[in-house]
Amino acid sequence: MSDGFRAHPDRLGEAAKKAHEHADKVEAHSRKLDAATRGRVLGRGPLGRVVEKSVRPVIDSMITDMSKAMAKGHRSLGQGLEITKKNLDDAERAVQKGLREGGSSLPGSGVDLKPGQSVPGRQGLRELYKRRVEQRVDEIDGQGHAVGRHLRVTDQQLKDRLGVPVMQGPQGAQYVAKERKTGYVVSTNKIDPLHGPDAKTRLPEPNRYYDAEKAPNKHICGTHSTAFSDSESFVHAEAHARSRLNPADPGPQTILFSPSEAWGPGGHLGRMRGYFIDPDHPLDPGGAVNYREVDFTGARIRAIYHPDGKGGHKLHTMFPEPQYKHNRPRH
Repeated sequence: MSDGFRAHPDRLGEAAKKAHEHADKVEAHSRKLDAATRGRVLGRGPLGRVVEKSVRPVIDSMITDMSKAMAKGHRSLGQGLEITKKNLDDAERAVQKGLREGGSSLPGSGVDLKPGQSVPGRQGLRELYKRRVEQRVDEIDGQGHAVGRHLRVTDQQLKDRLGVPVMQGPQGAQYVAKERKTGYVVSTNKIDPLHGPDAKTRLPEPNRYYDAEKAPNKHICGTHSTAFSDSESFVHAEAHARSRLNPADPGPQTILFSPSEAWGPGGHLGRMRGYFIDPDHPLDPGGAVNYREVDFTGARIRAIYHPDGKGGHKLHTMFPEPQYKHNRPRH
């Protein structure tokens, strides 16, 4: 690093590696403990049953909840250290280039140096971090349709993806078609976000309803149209999903996980957004479609990977998957 700069990216990299190794050890110990205790009776007779009842939940909780939480913590720390190391490497290269060129290249490199500073401050590093996140999003965008349908989309595109309700019955007495089992609205004329935000005005019918990847097939969307709220949440979710890929399986893989597994403990409802057509009042008095915001309580994230032809995997799609029980019709 530059003279006087006390951070050591190499040491950050070593710390990140150790954090991931600790996570691997915790998970390995958890698997061994689970194998050693699963299905075994801890005690017999009246006293044994008391021991079984009191101790078994503690062991099971340690195997599942505590060990997973510890492993997640180590992995999150490792990812954070890796990102910090990359940001510092970027800053160092920009600073060195700026010194060689008389400082003219620093602003163009995204490094914000205040008077008297020889290294970027917090804001400068934050900008570098944001730039790196968007660069990763651009990379993923070239792999499948996760970004185009579930990140870089407007709220109106999410609504348009749901289409319009299908009407049934005779003229003058029509009603909205509903799915028998779920009570959700049956809809048609769904617009693929991959067509862009101006698809309604730019594309004629029926082209606007085609799937952008499989035209002339019509675009398909389920009951809920969902997306991530920001690039940072998306990138961290994809990094977690990718870490769970089985390298020994060359075929397609689906990774299903909870938001807390990707983003750590706490509430994460604001990191996801989405809509569905109101089953109770699908249309307002003027005939416009009524939408309801998705409740992401208990939601999961589904990531689907396809072979990349080089021995690895590329992200085909990834989206928040809400639970139906939290988004039921009101009546």
